[in-house]
Amino acid sequence: MLGLELGADDYMIKPFDSKELVARVKAVLRRYQAAPAAPAPASDQQGEYVEYPDLIVNLTNYSVIYNGHSIEMPPKELELLYFLASSPNQVFTREQLLDHIWGYEYLGDTRTVDVHIKRLREKIKDHEKWALSTVWGIGYKFEVKR
Repeated sequence: MLGLELGADDYMIKPFDSKELVARVKAVLRRYQAAPAAPAPASDQQGEYVEYPDLIVNLTNYSVIYNGHSIEMPPKELELLYFLASSPNQVFTREQLLDHIWGYEYLGDTRTVDVHIKRLREKIKDHEKWALSTVWGIGYKFEVKR
């Protein structure tokens, strides 16, 4: 019953018959109808995103466009990049980044942030107008150059 309350379409208790399982899956698939695709806006971006020259970080659909190409990255890397880019030139400590991206209950090492920044820098090189900058002894910032 809890599964249905949490949004499940159906559930079965053990032991169950494999034929019944197949029948239930087919019934769910019959009920499912894909919504027609909505036309994309002119900017091709929707929802929460930040945009800089040659960089678009979209938190809504977890995508990064860098120099016109889609860049694959794990969710935490993307969330970290989005968070920093959303507050240009603001310095964040490792602890602040851990709290915001990983949550207050994260028990790991603060060096996790360093590893993620290193991986981001491997994928996204500094631009003439912006950069992922280290503020020695403090933390990191998304620096927008004037």
